[in-house]
Amino acid sequence: MMYPDLMSVADEFDIFLFDAYGVFWEGNGFYPRSRETMAELVNAGKTVAVISNTTRLCPDMVLSYDNKGLKQHRDYTHFVTSGDVLKEHLHAQNIHFTSCPNPRKYYVIGLPHKKAFADTAYEEVETMEEADFIYCGVPFMYEKDIRRYPQYADQYLPARTDKQGKIYLWDTLTAEPFAEFVRLAEDLKKPLLNANPDLTAREGHPLLEGSPTAFVIRNGTIAEMFRKAGIEVVEFGKPHRNIYDYTFRLLQADGLKINKTRTCMIGDTVRTDIKGALNYGIKAVLCMDTGIIANEIAKGNSLENICQAEKIDVQQIIQISSVGGK
Repeated sequence: MMYPDLMSVADEFDIFLFDAYGVFWEGNGFYPRSRETMAELVNAGKTVAVISNTTRLCPDMVLSYDNKGLKQHRDYTHFVTSGDVLKEHLHAQNIHFTSCPNPRKYYVIGLPHKKAFADTAYEEVETMEEADFIYCGVPFMYEKDIRRYPQYADQYLPARTDKQGKIYLWDTLTAEPFAEFVRLAEDLKKPLLNANPDLTAREGHPLLEGSPTAFVIRNGTIAEMFRKAGIEVVEFGKPHRNIYDYTFRLLQADGLKINKTRTCMIGDTVRTDIKGALNYGIKAVLCMDTGIIANEIAKGNSLENICQAEKIDVQQIIQISSVGGK
């Protein structure tokens, strides 16, 4: 059975954990009545926490969504990112690999994460050879990458400009330019640290005419390339327990009593949102008509096959059309 919207099952829960992309945010704007539904839950005394697989930290995300029109205390009560979880572990010097139990030097792929690493014992180095481990930043392409891989020019989408209006970061639809990092890491036997397990994200691209959205490569795709090469990967974020542990500690610190049977995770991705929730013992609500799952089904995949691949019982999933309905 598929319910038309989240409010159809809202009475069953006290705590609502929302994924962002593909649930209330579609890359260029909010899904219809998604913000209103979240605000209605908050107004009813529910706890509404956004749990996002992004390497950015909570204050930055709160400000970003505030500028878009999603207001804390009105539309949600808490915000947690996988970047927050990473930062906590970095400050506690709690990053360990089988091949390197006490790492200190790291080499960055993609966008650096200076805020998380600031004031920690970890030191960024300029070459992979010097590093104890590799940090997987957001896999943006830089100008040097664009020049180096012109064969993928039609796969690059402009993402950011500098103060002079010159594009300096591109999103990419292909992970091929990152394969050389995997080969080098394999040769050097360097493990990978990743704080965003998402394979893709549907991003808007306002620098292009019409501001189109596209499913672009994200950190999880690079991490999967490393895994397939037999390289050790340590991750923070959904579907892993660490982000749920962090979230529930945060909620308990605010005086909330946690009842897992009255807690749900609303997501659009079986691999991260749904699998993580079910493994943690909370209810899983899947938005069938938005985000990743809608894209997968449009390609001809079925929810049953996707769940089977992830070793999930499809009967455990509460299916809704979307948060706000049609």
